[in-house]
Amino acid sequence: MTIQPSGYLAQVLGTDEQVLLIARPHWLVLLAKTVLWAILVLAVVVSAIWLRVAGSPYWAWTTPLALVPLGFWIWEYQVWSNQMCVLTDRRVIQMDGVLNKQVSDSILDKLNDVKTEQSLLGRIFGYGDIEILTASEEGTNVLHMIQDPLGFKRAMLNAKGAQEDARHSPSD
Repeated sequence: MTIQPSGYLAQVLGTDEQVLLIARPHWLVLLAKTVLWAILVLAVVVSAIWLRVAGSPYWAWTTPLALVPLGFWIWEYQVWSNQMCVLTDRRVIQMDGVLNKQVSDSILDKLNDVKTEQSLLGRIFGYGDIEILTASEEGTNVLHMIQDPLGFKRAMLNAKGAQEDARHSPSD
């Protein structure tokens, strides 16, 4: 099953390159940042209430400050949603960036080894790290806290195997 690419990903793909799987950072990555920004919003709101009860005229100035952490959370969400690890029939593409884009590729032909690391919490919640070792000059490509790392690794090895089978099969 292939996935229809859109946006920046569609521009990165080669001719007839098929997207097999897209993995994003696990939702816990976003949750950790959400908790931080929620605590800051709560602190600003509590400060505004405290200033209001104390009779300070500055309470009205602190209330709009609650929008600042909300804006930062929206930015964090955009950063999180633009991070993706894309498996195609030719390579693994690691993309991130909202305004400025960074893309790194690991060609499946150059794939030497794949290491998967999952902590106990990672096994419970379904996230982990994958380290892709290649024969390229860069050497390794690490995918941190991606969802379903074993599924991604399995799909990557299956794609590499299919590529090798196609290369070694007799042509008609």
